[in-house]
Amino acid sequence: MVWLYPQFLWALLALLVPIAIHLFNFRRYKRIEFSNVRLLTQINRQTKTGNQLKKYLILASRLLAFTFLVFAFAQPVIKKEKSSGENGKTSISLYIDNSYSMNLSGEEGQLLEAAKNRARAIINAASNADEFNIITTDLNASFMHFRGKQATLENIDKIKLSVSTRQISDILEIQNRLLKERSGEKLSFIISDFQKKQSTLAKNPLDSNIRQTWIKLENAGHDNISIDTCYLESPVLQVGQNITLVVQVSNYTENPVENMTLELWIDNKPKGIANFNLQPYSNDRQNINFTLESGGYHRCELKLPGDNIAIDDELFFAFSINRNYKVSVISDNSEPYADAVFSDNPGFIYKRENSGNINYSDFKNLDLIVLQGISQINTGLQSELKKFVQNGGTLFVFPNAASGISESGLDALCANFGIQVAELVDNTPLKVSQLELEHPIYKNVFEKVPKNPDYPTLSKTLNIQSVGGTAIARLANGKPFIQNNSFGKGNFILCASATDKTWGNFQNHALFPPTLIKSAMLGAYRSSLYQLCATTSAIGTGLPYETETGITLKNEKIVLVPEVINSDGEMLLNTNGEIETQGHYDILRKDRDSAIGSIAFNINRNESDTRTLTIEEFEKQCDNFGIEEFQGSAEKLSAEFAKNRRGISLWKWCITFVLFFLLIEILLIRFFKTNAKLSA
Repeated sequence: MVWLYPQFLWALLALLVPIAIHLFNFRRYKRIEFSNVRLLTQINRQTKTGNQLKKYLILASRLLAFTFLVFAFAQPVIKKEKSSGENGKTSISLYIDNSYSMNLSGEEGQLLEAAKNRARAIINAASNADEFNIITTDLNASFMHFRGKQATLENIDKIKLSVSTRQISDILEIQNRLLKERSGEKLSFIISDFQKKQSTLAKNPLDSNIRQTWIKLENAGHDNISIDTCYLESPVLQVGQNITLVVQVSNYTENPVENMTLELWIDNKPKGIANFNLQPYSNDRQNINFTLESGGYHRCELKLPGDNIAIDDELFFAFSINRNYKVSVISDNSEPYADAVFSDNPGFIYKRENSGNINYSDFKNLDLIVLQGISQINTGLQSELKKFVQNGGTLFVFPNAASGISESGLDALCANFGIQVAELVDNTPLKVSQLELEHPIYKNVFEKVPKNPDYPTLSKTLNIQSVGGTAIARLANGKPFIQNNSFGKGNFILCASATDKTWGNFQNHALFPPTLIKSAMLGAYRSSLYQLCATTSAIGTGLPYETETGITLKNEKIVLVPEVINSDGEMLLNTNGEIETQGHYDILRKDRDSAIGSIAFNINRNESDTRTLTIEEFEKQCDNFGIEEFQGSAEKLSAEFAKNRRGISLWKWCITFVLFFLLIEILLIRFFKTNAKLSA
C-alpha cells in the first residue's frame, strides 16, 4: 500500500491533543458532608470503575475517527502491481483510428468523436508528469511527438477523418518503435472499431515491457454495397470499336441484392449500364460495353445508388485513346512488308530506320518498334530496346534470314526477355495450326473462325523456348510461332519466321497486317486507370518527360504542385500522399492552354467491408496476445484507467470508518450507563 499524499500524515500529531484532554482532565468530585446518610437513599452514585471504562472507549473512538480522517486526506492506495514508472513519468501512446469507417455512428454518435472522448478520458485521468503521443491512420507526423497533457488534448481536437487505411499490425510496429526509445513505464492504447480486414494479428509486434490495451467501439451495424475496382478487358483501344470495361462490385450485407443498377459515365455523359444481383457477402464482375467517337483523354465515372457509406459508391478512372500510334521499323533490307502495313494507314505515324543510323532518343515517343531482319543487334541497341520495353513499349522481332542466331545477337536479345532460341533453324515444313483468340492481338479480329482456316505455311522456323509468356500462335508441332512475353510495362514479341519468301508466306498472308497493327496498340495505355488517394509512391503518367517545373494537378477545388520525376524519359509524379479527395485531376503545364493528361484518384476500398471483430473474436485475440481489453463509456474508462494506474483507492473506506467511529462515540455517550442505584 502507498500514500498518494503522504504529507497529510503529519496531521496525526494532532492526536496528542485529545489524549491530553482525556488523560489530564483534573475535574474532581466535591465532598459534601451530610448529617444523615439516609438522605442519599434515592441518589444514584457513579462508580469510579465504570466512568474510567467509558472515558477510555470514547477516547479510542475519537482517536480512530480522527486517524481515519487523516488517512482519507493522505489517500491510501493498494497497488495491483509495482510499475516501472512508479518513481518517474509514464509514456503513453494512443492510436486513434480516423479512417473513413469511423464516420459511421454508434451508441454515442459518430465513432471518431467517441474515440476522441476515450482518448481525452485517458489523458485527464493520467498524472500531470506523464507524456503522450498520438498516432492516427494517416500518420500525421505532428502528433507523434511526446507532449504534455494540454498539448495532447489540443492535438486530439485537430484530428479529422482520413481516407488512409492501415493494418493494426503496422500501427503496433510504429508504437513499438516510438515507445522503445522512452524510459520508465510504457503504455499503449488502440482505440478503433476493429474491422476484421485490418485487425487480425499473426503476432504481437509490441515489446513485452509495453502494457497494451485495446478499446473497442461498436458501430450500429451498417450495411454497404461498393464498387471495388475496374479494368479494361483489352489494352487495345480504338476509336469507334467496342471497348469492354470489367467492374467488380461487392455486397457487404446479410441480404441478397436484386436488380441493382451500375452506371458508366464518360465525359459527363451516360455511356453504359449493367444490372446485377448479388448474394450476401459476395462479389461479382460485371461487363459494360461502350464505344468512343474521339481519341485523347477521357474522364470516366462508375456510379451505384447511394447507401450508408456513399464514398465507395463512386469509382473514378481515366484513360486515353491514341489519335496516332507511332511506329518505327528498323531494318537492314528493303523488304516492304511492314511499310505496306503502316505507311499509308491513317492513325499511324510511321518511319523507317537503318540499323546503322538509329536515333535512340526517339524511342520514348514510340508505341511499336519492329526489328526486321537485322544482321547485327549490338549490345547498345539491346540495352536501349530493353529500356523501351520496360517503360511500356512493344518490340516485335523478325529474325534475319541469312545470319546465325548467335552471330546476329538475336539469342542475347531474347535472353533479356526470358526467351531461349536454339542455334539451329528447323527446316521442316510446317503450318500455323492455332491462334490464341483471347489474346488482345487476335481478339475480335475474326467475325467467325472457319473450321479449317488457311493459316500461314512455313518452310523454316526458329526453335523458340520460353518458360513464361504466351504463345499467341503455334505451329503444327506445338511449338510457338509468335511468342509474347511481358516485361516491365511493355511487351516483347518474337516471330519464328523471317520476312523472307524462302522462310514462308506469313508476310504475304492476311494475318500479317492485323498482327502488326494490334501490336502497335498493345502498349498504348501505359498507366493505371486510377490511383489511390494518399498514395506516396510515384505515379506513371504515360507522358514524355519534358520539364520538372510548372506542372500542377488540379480539380474543381484543389490545386497541387507535385514532385516531377524523370524515369527513362517518362514523366512520373509524386503527390507525397497529399491528395485525399477522390475525383479527376488534370495535369497542367504553365506553358499550355489545355490539360496534357488526366489522373483519377479513389479512396482505398479496404474499409468497405464494415464487419468488425465480434465480441468473442475480439476477446479471444486479446487473450492470445496478453492484451488488456475495454468496452464501455469514456467515464467508465477514466475510472478504470485511474484505478489501474493508481491501484485500489481506500479513501472512501477511510471516510466510512470515520463515520463509524463517530457513531460509536455517540452511542457510548448516549447509552453507556455507569450509575449504580442504592437503597437505604
